Amino acid sequence: MSASRPTIAVFAGVDPGGKAGLAADLETCWELGATARPVVCALTAQADATWTGAWPTPPGVLRSTIAGLDLPDAALAFKAGMLGSIENGAILLEACARRPLAPLVVDPLWRSTSGGNMWPIDGETEVLQFLRRRLLPRATVVTPNWPELAWLSGQAPLTDVGQAEAALATLPCSAVLKGGHAPEPWFGIDWLWDGEHMTPLPAEVRWQGNVRGTGCRFATALAVGLAQGLALGKAARTAKREVAAHALAQNP
Repeated sequence: MSASRPTIAVFAGVDPGGKAGLAADLETCWELGATARPVVCALTAQADATWTGAWPTPPGVLRSTIAGLDLPDAALAFKAGMLGSIENGAILLEACARRPLAPLVVDPLWRSTSGGNMWPIDGETEVLQFLRRRLLPRATVVTPNWPELAWLSGQAPLTDVGQAEAALATLPCSAVLKGGHAPEPWFGIDWLWDGEHMTPLPAEVRWQGNVRGTGCRFATALAVGLAQGLALGKAARTAKREVAAHALAQNP
């Protein structure tokens, strides 16, 4: 493990409610002792159950923002949440190319919890092509839930672990399949996919109620672990504990 304080370059959107997106990412970094470098890729207007709209950061503004990033050569990871547009995703890849050894964690968002489109100016077919052909091949790990995996793989619906494994096998990178939207009896169980095998990561604690932003927090905590030099499995278990601790604090 690196002795350096990890730095996470977080590419994500702004949730005005402060429960998801960059607000959740920054809070997670702070809780885990990591340094965050936030990059605003989109603005959203949303609440727990409503979505008014989303607006991607203009590419020129995003490139100027990235030019000001102070990123170390070691103990660094990238986290991709809401990118806002395919062009912004390509700009993220440019930044990653300048730090080719840094892990990249991708939270593959399509729809928000409140129902909004996280790629408001691009078509679904084009977004999927970008994810499958460009972003995920560069990723160290992708963190879909069951509906997101079905969307990414084009193998909806997923109703059991066998179908989920077949869908994971279509991905060009490792994955942690999150269990918060899984059907019973697999609800709450995350699965680590290393390209060949699924390993269960059972929930240590279950919480009550709906807590927004858990996917953002998990992907960011996973990026922190990878930046520290943890193996993917250990980083995933640590990230699960961080998410559970936050959720229990919100719903004791």
